[in-house]
Amino acid sequence: MEELFNHYAAAFDGLKPELIAALYRLPCAISDADGVQVFTDTTSLLSKFTKNCDSLRNLGYQKALFNILSVEPLGQKELLVHVGWRVHTINSAIDFRALYICHHIAQDWFIYSANVYPGTFGHI
Repeated sequence: MEELFNHYAAAFDGLKPELIAALYRLPCAISDADGVQVFTDTTSLLSKFTKNCDSLRNLGYQKALFNILSVEPLGQKELLVHVGWRVHTINSAIDFRALYICHHIAQDWFIYSANVYPGTFGHI
């Protein structure tokens, strides 16, 4: 899981929507400040992350740190992962949490669903 979220944080750090979207499997679902959305195609998922990256750029985004709080197997190739995030901007650090369901496909892990919610960077 560490590798998946290292890639995810690096994609956000580069403000690269195509790299962020590539870490999701389709169809996928995301619940965050933009509302609850289901994506069935790459174009709509890429559009969502392009808007997110534009917003982050406008906030003075600098970097994201993550803290994997827990991992729970859901089956042979699925995991439930709680992550604490700390996003640094020019003016502040923003903490939140996310609950991910991740799927193992071929040799790699992908995000199937993401539910972002208020919380701290630290322990559960």
